[in-house]
Amino acid sequence: MSYIDGFVIAVPTANKQKFIDHAKLGDSVFMDLGATRILECWGDDVPAGKLTDFRMAVKAKDDETVVFSWIEWPDKATRDVAYAKMQDWMKNPDKADPRMNPATNPMPFDGQRMIFGGFAPLLDLAKPIGGQPPTGPAVQPYLFFRGRCEEAIEYYKSKLGADVVMMMRFSDNPDKPPRDKVPAELDNRIMHASIRIRGTEVMMSDGMMSGPLDFQCMSLSISVPSEAEADQLYNALATEGTVQMPIGPTFFARSFGAVADKFGVSWMIMVPHSSGAEA
Repeated sequence: MSYIDGFVIAVPTANKQKFIDHAKLGDSVFMDLGATRILECWGDDVPAGKLTDFRMAVKAKDDETVVFSWIEWPDKATRDVAYAKMQDWMKNPDKADPRMNPATNPMPFDGQRMIFGGFAPLLDLAKPIGGQPPTGPAVQPYLFFRGRCEEAIEYYKSKLGADVVMMMRFSDNPDKPPRDKVPAELDNRIMHASIRIRGTEVMMSDGMMSGPLDFQCMSLSISVPSEAEADQLYNALATEGTVQMPIGPTFFARSFGAVADKFGVSWMIMVPHSSGAEA
């Protein structure tokens, strides 16, 4: 279940672009710390109320616009780890991420009038777009790398252009389990991570075990619009991997190939016949 942080602030209307620039820089920190989505919404139709309203809540002035924002996290644990890190930055400014430093990224609004809070979703309704659920697949691959997860993340970043959605080490666990459950030698290993490859999230971990990797009973598939792009990805993985099926035209695809990367994870690279792009 996801977790939501909500914010309402009053921004001087003349500072709209400054706010956008500030948000782009500051919000990137939340994304690096595991947030899955951030929306910054500029007030467009914010009516005045008799007892209370958004403007009264933040004591907005005549020359200010109300901004309504929220941050979506995969779960509360991820959010709590991120906030603990930011609180540590407040106590140790010399260790803070410069994107969160008021000296390098000043707030173009009065932060003392901001209201915020964390919310646990109770109901989530969404209308399918194009027949596909907008919230992503209900089933996601989860890979265990037995001590090589961080190496795998860097590998997929360089080979497949993966983006890191979140990464949490065992030492970041806010529950702090006893040492007989999680020994100290696991502290620097990856407890949970998620990377995004072409819009799909792949979850991964070092797990609690060590030893050789074995991904022989599964494969991940990537569909791309052109043969040139398929060749690029296929060759990138094959450089240190093992060819399972040479890439080329088949009866079911304009191009298809299978390769196991250096970790033994199998990948099927495909250009479907329905792709509208030219090679």
